[in-house]
Amino acid sequence: MRTLFKGGSVASGKGVRRADLLVEGEKVASLGRGLKAEAERIIDVTGCVLFPGFIDAHTHFDLEVAGTVTADGFASGSRAALRGGTTTVIDFACPNKGESLASGLERWREKAVGKTFCDYGFHMTIDDWNEGVRAELPEMFAQGISSFKLYMTYPAMLLGDRDLYWALKELKTLGGICGVHCENAGVIDGMIAEKKALGELSPASHPQTR
Repeated sequence: MRTLFKGGSVASGKGVRRADLLVEGEKVASLGRGLKAEAERIIDVTGCVLFPGFIDAHTHFDLEVAGTVTADGFASGSRAALRGGTTTVIDFACPNKGESLASGLERWREKAVGKTFCDYGFHMTIDDWNEGVRAELPEMFAQGISSFKLYMTYPAMLLGDRDLYWALKELKTLGGICGVHCENAGVIDGMIAEKKALGELSPASHPQTR
């Protein structure tokens, strides 16, 4: 299907300019002013700005945490994303401590397959560091997972400094991308204890202890 968007402005990395846009299937086929191309659909977008689809690289859909589950699953979350112009989301596949990376990826695929309305991919959370996890990493890359997240806090996800160091070195060797949740768990626990002792238990104390 060829669709021609006429009369609007197009936003790109070079700025915004007046242009018509021809889309064939899911790809931009042509861009320019006064395009005269055959198309099954012609849409007048005069006065509108056309953006590329946005990418949300940090979502948590259907995530079990602290005895509850995040409000959005892949169905509702992806529909909301599309409504706001986001056409790709990257969620976090999260194995529990003691589980393999493969089990976390399989569980997140079960949550997403057939329920997600936009394009999606996964980061992988590394909650343990041992020889088994290290040996799994090449297969994660083969499965399309090249970005990983490490945590410096939360007992269910925390890696100590030694394991964090080793994981970072291994990911560098493999050419992976790593994100780190950087909070000092011990210091936070100390500040929380101080606030409790002072009776300062309102939500205002939450950011003050981080």
